[in-house]
Amino acid sequence: MRESLIAIAERRTRLLARAQTERELLAAQLQPTDGAALLVQSALRVAQRALERSRQHPLFMTALVALLVALRPRRALGWLMKGWSAWRLYRGAQRWWRQFVGRAPDAA
Repeated sequence: MRESLIAIAERRTRLLARAQTERELLAAQLQPTDGAALLVQSALRVAQRALERSRQHPLFMTALVALLVALRPRRALGWLMKGWSAWRLYRGAQRWWRQFVGRAPDAA
């Protein structure tokens, strides 16, 4: 019985060390994306503020959209398509992130 407990403790120690190594490797691989993540986070804050303001001043936002369409309809449509794709990508990444964070053990 004691030998099996010792074996379990040793295996646990090895697994904890392996998990720590994998966390460090993942952090090193994700480090180059930190700048992009900050940029995306800033863009999301700007979009949230714009949405809040559009609720407060719907006529202003309607005029802005009308101006975009009047000046460059094709470009505005292209931006709309890119924005829609970015939104879908963001929502998919958000779902993935929630799954990833939900499965992660506490760091404490």
